[in-house]
Amino acid sequence: EPGGPGVNHELAKTVLITGCSSGLGLHIAEQAALAGHRVYGGLHSLDNGQELFALAKDLEITPLKLDVTLASDREAAVERIVAEEGAIDCLVNNAGTSLGGFMEELTEEELRHVFEVNFFGVWALTKACLPHMRQAKKGLIIMISSVSGRVAMPVIGAYASSKFALEGMSEALRHESRPFGVQVTLVEPGAYATEMFGRNRRYAERAFDEASPYYELMKAADEWFSSVVAKRKADPVEVGRLVTSLMTRRQVKMRYPIGPGVKLRLGLMQWMPYGLLDRLYGRILTGSSEVP
Repeated sequence: EPGGPGVNHELAKTVLITGCSSGLGLHIAEQAALAGHRVYGGLHSLDNGQELFALAKDLEITPLKLDVTLASDREAAVERIVAEEGAIDCLVNNAGTSLGGFMEELTEEELRHVFEVNFFGVWALTKACLPHMRQAKKGLIIMISSVSGRVAMPVIGAYASSKFALEGMSEALRHESRPFGVQVTLVEPGAYATEMFGRNRRYAERAFDEASPYYELMKAADEWFSSVVAKRKADPVEVGRLVTSLMTRRQVKMRYPIGPGVKLRLGLMQWMPYGLLDRLYGRILTGSSEVP
């Protein structure tokens, strides 16, 4: 069992995790604190952090306001942690947002917002932490990406394209930061039944407009997606455990896919003729596909 009196405090790290109000971020914060790390948990709004504040009563977790799209929040968070701890050993870029809708029907504002959170906010916070890691000649940056950063499905094009961008940035950053002793890795979860993909899924304004030419396709795709999430029995806490285990590894790989069927899906996509994929997604959009 992680945590408890057996924690090796020489291995304890100062960890900044974004997006800790619920879902994967909350699990990562809890598991990291149980393993003996000093956790700073970023919240988009302190009003939405009840579960994190509850954990903080018993564990070494410091909740802080951190909207990754706000420069003032990013600067204040990094300055505070460096002032209190002397360093940031590990940054977990977990904060993210999703948006369901067909690419043609998204507004520019909707698409830009997804990229502000999932890409530009991640880049800017990483940029703020890197000088401190370089100075210490050590550090670990864990990017919470998605299997959708490797394989794009219809209806979640905004989310997938932002994660594709995150993956490209992370690959480049891994090579650029390595000479300074800083490591970069990607964790690629599948569709866990977290709030982002569960009951609080977000949709583009026009997604369910009955006058839309995409209306019937949207209904079929949403039903398919809901059934996929409902059938996912995997516990998102396993992502928290994986991420926590990476914090004390000497070397990390470029990618860690995790979740039910994820490795199989990625393998199939690599070798499957694209025409088969066309047919599979065509069946999803017409409501004639069973959940795999």
